[in-house]
Amino acid sequence: MGRTRVETSFVPRGRLELTLADSVQAAVVIEPIVQGAEAEFTVERGTDETSPIGDLDRSIEPPLGTAPTLTAPTVARDTMTNGLEVLVIEDTELPVVEFELRLRGGLLLEDPTQPGVANLLAQTMTEGTASKTPDELEQAIDLLGASINVEADAQSLTLRGRTLARNWAATVALVEEILLEPRWDEERFDLARQRVQNQLQQRPANPFFLANDVFRKLIHGDHLLAQNPAGSLETLDTVTIPDLQAYYQSAVVPNEAAFHAAGAVSFDQVAESLAGIVGRWQPGEVTFPEPPAWDDTRAGVYFVDVPGAAQSRLMIGKLALTATDPDFYPANVMNYRLGGGGFASDLMQVLREGKGYTYGIGSAFTGTEFPGPFSISSGVRSNVTLESLELIRDIAARHGAEFDEEDLAVTKGFLIKNNAGAFETLGAKLGILADMSAYGFDADYVLQREAIVQEMTIDRIRELADNYLDPAKMVWLVVGDAATQRDRLTSLGLGDPIMVDRRGERIP
Repeated sequence: MGRTRVETSFVPRGRLELTLADSVQAAVVIEPIVQGAEAEFTVERGTDETSPIGDLDRSIEPPLGTAPTLTAPTVARDTMTNGLEVLVIEDTELPVVEFELRLRGGLLLEDPTQPGVANLLAQTMTEGTASKTPDELEQAIDLLGASINVEADAQSLTLRGRTLARNWAATVALVEEILLEPRWDEERFDLARQRVQNQLQQRPANPFFLANDVFRKLIHGDHLLAQNPAGSLETLDTVTIPDLQAYYQSAVVPNEAAFHAAGAVSFDQVAESLAGIVGRWQPGEVTFPEPPAWDDTRAGVYFVDVPGAAQSRLMIGKLALTATDPDFYPANVMNYRLGGGGFASDLMQVLREGKGYTYGIGSAFTGTEFPGPFSISSGVRSNVTLESLELIRDIAARHGAEFDEEDLAVTKGFLIKNNAGAFETLGAKLGILADMSAYGFDADYVLQREAIVQEMTIDRIRELADNYLDPAKMVWLVVGDAATQRDRLTSLGLGDPIMVDRRGERIP
């Protein structure tokens, strides 16, 4: 080597013998948590006095162009004899096809006492087939210039892929093997379980994941969706290959599945290539749990203690709307100016640009066939935890009352012009097909939403804000240093902070 360099060792606390020879322990300076140490810093629009360069007057915003005219793609669809729904958008611009097979279920169809089975099944489905070892399957996929992966989440198990159009039939033949001829390899199963366990061990040390896990528990209560789809360290120890096989037999059925394809392939080609799957894959009866329901008694301030944390992770919200609720998309329109519009949103303008409390903050309505949460999330410096929550509370509470013509114009301008890419990529087209099969939307639902934006009024925005942005009906979760921040939160006026552990359970 012989060159000047810096070699760094990161070792567990108290294990200095693991460092490189002649190492010197680095001094790490930890910023103390000091209340009231914030410098005054405010940014207001229109106060930039920088002189324009050349003849361009940078104080004048360039005018926006005309909105693009969109045409919804043509969708071919049919239901196969075994109940599998097939939807295809043919697009010959590139000799490529993207596809997915989405099965309803995921965590929803698991034993509540043993979550994580669907995720482990997804992890192992591409680890070989009955006639191919894991290496042979990987090589077969690579030789086709294709990619195939499987993943599971709270409400679905999805096989996704991409391939060259000329290799379409051969790729679907591999999909058939993966789907209908699992290998159940004991060694690969053990490796998959270890990977997931390692991920779960790391989650409590990451405030972002910790906050997500606790927030999920607080808004879903005792419902199955309160669980982590990856399971828990305790439950994964009990999962065996027979558990995966039992889930596979009961939940992986074609009448609860949809196949989507977009690219240089016709519907007839897709239907022909799926003939083997349709003929071999038999339907079955599946019972889904009832949707979760929101209870306002869950609202309040909750605190997870991370002693000495220099930052606080904030998650605020409540269970709100399904994707098919008539208010769902209008609520997202209302939210654009609140926290859904990036730097155009009030939350970002005040907490990042105006105060410098955070790198980023946003809000969103999410929903599926089950109600999803409205949520606001951010990471802020610990010593401005209360100040940040006060600003969020006030901005949300007055959002409807202060929404004006300028806000409406900005919202309409962005949302309509943003639709220019709604049908542009194959991935976007797959998203259209997924929404159609999951929620019964029409192929032109993006254009229907454009009409909703055009017809939006200030009164309607205010009505939506009144219905969904009441701070007193939300969960206010803080993951941070309780010793310096918990007691301060009483002044929010939303009740005394409730201490919960890292599983979301109340601490007496």
